[in-house]
Amino acid sequence: MGCPHCQSQQVVKNGREPRPNGTLMQRYRCRDCGKQFNERTGTPMARLRAPSSVVAMALNSRT
Repeated sequence: MGCPHCQSQQVVKNGREPRPNGTLMQRYRCRDCGKQFNERTGTPMARLRAPSSVVAMALNSRT
């Protein structure tokens, strides 16, 4: 996984972020630019509160 801000590969785990549904999402920190992000940063799902599995199920039901 690379940094979505500077594209560096120098990233480290940096705790977990509690989600509204009770799950935890892994946080990362870039060693080069110092910014924090998670696996959804920079994607269309970045600000969604629903789990990825629920979004995938909803999209699959439309086809």
